[in-house]
Amino acid sequence: MPGADNSFPDDVLSGLIHRFARSGSLLEPHDHGGVQVSLSEVLAFGELAASEGLSQQVLAERLGLEKSTVSRLVSGMEARGWLTRGRDPVNRRYTRLHLTEAGQVIAERIGRDLRARHEAMFAAMTPAERHALTVGLTALTRAIDGHVAHRHVAGHARQSGD
Repeated sequence: MPGADNSFPDDVLSGLIHRFARSGSLLEPHDHGGVQVSLSEVLAFGELAASEGLSQQVLAERLGLEKSTVSRLVSGMEARGWLTRGRDPVNRRYTRLHLTEAGQVIAERIGRDLRARHEAMFAAMTPAERHALTVGLTALTRAIDGHVAHRHVAGHARQSGD
């Protein structure tokens, strides 16, 4: 209803985040080096390329995603031939994720594409803007981390009756 009170925030931060997500097509799969991948897949490739043999639980923690979401993500990447699940040789109860040869090639292509994109974006900024971006995003990340930790503690207290 036009003119009705909207509970969604209408502030500078909301506007910038919305504009950033839309202009970067962050919410839709997009092309990285000739491969259509989602943001979650991009981030998973980065983690798996840097730390071969992660468990799904560790991948979920690093991506900040629910286990069920990561399970679907891993199944999709496995179906595309990008990773395999194998038993941990030290503790056979654990499953480890490994990029396939095709997955390693895709990870390298995505990495090259991201580096080129980042270089182009940074080249369009002045040194002062790059510094301000680093300071601002660091502060925003710290504030978000603190807010999430506070919500987690408050939620835990409600569940335990504290």
